[in-house]
Amino acid sequence: MAFEIDIKKLRELYDIEKERQLAMKELSEQLGYDISFSDDEVIENALQSYNSYISKTIKQEGSL
Repeated sequence: MAFEIDIKKLRELYDIEKERQLAMKELSEQLGYDISFSDDEVIENALQSYNSYISKTIKQEGSL
């Protein structure tokens, strides 16, 4: 069983995390308290989401 790295999916998940970061920054400004993510946390969250995506994909391929 071969698995290919899906860079488009990784980019999609990173873009989602960037949008999430922007929303958290806006909320932080409204609250007066910083609850936003650092750039490192954005990358880490995207990689964790991608890892989850890969795990699910491998499990699905294994059950075929």
